Amino acid sequence: MSHPPPPSVESLERQVLDVFVEVTRYPEEILDRHAHLEEDLGIDSVKLSEILAVLAQTYDLPADLELPPERLRTIASATGALYEVLSANGNGSGNGSGNGAATALAAAAGPRERAVSPDPAVVAVPLAAAGRVADADAVRARVLEVFAEVTRYPAEILDPDADLEEDLGIDSVKLGEIFAVLAEEYDVPQQGDLPRDALRSISGISRLLLDHALSGGIGIAAAVTPPASTLTLPDAGAGADPAARTATASPGVAGGTLLDEVRAVFEEVTRYPAEILDAEAHLEEDLGIDSVKLGEVFAVLQDRYHLPTELDLPPEELTTIAGVSAALERYLGAATDDALARAPATTPDATPPIQARGPAPPAEVRATESAAKTLATSVRRPESDKPLAGKVGFVSGSGRGLGKEVASHLAQLGATVIVNSFHSRQRGEETAAEIERQGGDVLHLWGSVANPKHLDGIFDEIEERYGRLDFLVANASNGGLGRLEDITPQHWEKAFRTNVVGLHHSALRAVQLMRRHGGGKIVTLSSPAAHGHVEYFGCMGPVKAAVESLTRSMAVEFAGDNVQVVCVSPGPLPGELLDKWPERDRLIAQWERATPHERLCEARDVAHFIAYLLGAEVRLFNGSVLVLDGGISAKGF
Repeated sequence: MSHPPPPSVESLERQVLDVFVEVTRYPEEILDRHAHLEEDLGIDSVKLSEILAVLAQTYDLPADLELPPERLRTIASATGALYEVLSANGNGSGNGSGNGAATALAAAAGPRERAVSPDPAVVAVPLAAAGRVADADAVRARVLEVFAEVTRYPAEILDPDADLEEDLGIDSVKLGEIFAVLAEEYDVPQQGDLPRDALRSISGISRLLLDHALSGGIGIAAAVTPPASTLTLPDAGAGADPAARTATASPGVAGGTLLDEVRAVFEEVTRYPAEILDAEAHLEEDLGIDSVKLGEVFAVLQDRYHLPTELDLPPEELTTIAGVSAALERYLGAATDDALARAPATTPDATPPIQARGPAPPAEVRATESAAKTLATSVRRPESDKPLAGKVGFVSGSGRGLGKEVASHLAQLGATVIVNSFHSRQRGEETAAEIERQGGDVLHLWGSVANPKHLDGIFDEIEERYGRLDFLVANASNGGLGRLEDITPQHWEKAFRTNVVGLHHSALRAVQLMRRHGGGKIVTLSSPAAHGHVEYFGCMGPVKAAVESLTRSMAVEFAGDNVQVVCVSPGPLPGELLDKWPERDRLIAQWERATPHERLCEARDVAHFIAYLLGAEVRLFNGSVLVLDGGISAKGF
């Protein structure tokens, strides 16, 4: 007996949407297919169960059918999960019996959603802007490939329906790099022209790409109707090939100067009117163009000029459009003919090279860093001076900043250290490699402590590899800096999920391993802002107060397993976080004046203190909050 084919994704989504309308009695116009069911639409697990019951009946699916919870966050992802079930059975019903509704749906055509199972007859979609025909599965596969290339994540962890930032640690900067590649290849619109909710997942982006193509939309990257003009770049010196110094000008710049070209890119990326883009205006102070947006600008410039991964452009010169243009002009003038050539015309299927975005540090800075690393690898602590030898420790959020300093110091003291990173996998890998070069025993594990699935995977790996854990340094943190009027519910949830919920889950898993070998130690991180007002820290202050309260509860409840829990509360530390602080120069000067020694603590001060607390001789700091802020709290912020 032949079965009806599975419905197309578009027709299936139509049916699923009708069921959501029927069960929730919501107007269809508010049921955004990419909105989070519970957080955005208020559809809780009870109501969702009713919806699934109707769908199971409609498609003759078994009543006990289980779908992964992460696939049921949005209408779009739920449709994709249902499509997979129907496709796996090779028919329009779950158990093969079929019904009238499924048969009718199977006859519908014109897919719009991504297809999970390859079926060229169903999912062939014209990419009008690129002038070619693409299979929706092929497009989805290419989008996944671009994500893997830019993020350097293994393909197996790139769940198409996972939240890009919360589940995968892909922030707006990295997403900007990904869009720079997709813009070149598929003529997609600028990120600012796309619905933000649809940019939460890889599947959402894939779908937007297909929708854009179906609508015949023309993107910003390569859809130029008039013939492209040329731009003559600065002379590279005697004997240089003039042809190699000719480049295709950006849209709207006919025979313009390099400054015109750079200004056009700023206009394109920021969507600012050209008349306000004063070439001499300060990018951040006058135009509000921060480092994130500047990184997107450089991503476009790098693609257009085939610039290498590392550029010797002094950061202090990149504060105005004119400065960016002048620095770029000097670079192009000194480059070889090969580096000067702009990207040639390619076939629509050509894939642009994936390159690092944004300016690199000056050569002398890189040379200094390289020399420092070389020196570090040659200086090894004697084996007799390694009090933590034989201990295994996990430092969350240790790819950079304070966490990196702590992990590195503990490894120098002989501990086997698990380095953890989430938003920057590359930084975590680099930190682990640096510790290894210095003779340390280290393992890097990627994942978010705010994601239970990630965290369980991390601790499962620790258990399988080492079978024990002696200490946990809960350094991972997330949230937002800003005035209270600028803090959103999303900031609160992100902060609590990482700093409090993630800490609780981490500690429970850590204690399970610690009790096997007679106990262990947990160090949490707070801030003096938990007890007073610190500018732009109104969100994180209450969250850190919750960390301190949780620390005290854990100290009492874990005592039976001989696990000591203590909280270290550092003041402001020079580094990446402080560099992002609004009004940093004014506040740093203010905080320095507030210390008796007129200097802030540094990350290494905190790392050494934490190492002291983890020593075998220190046993009775339990449930304490230990302030290490150079005396700021004594004098007052």
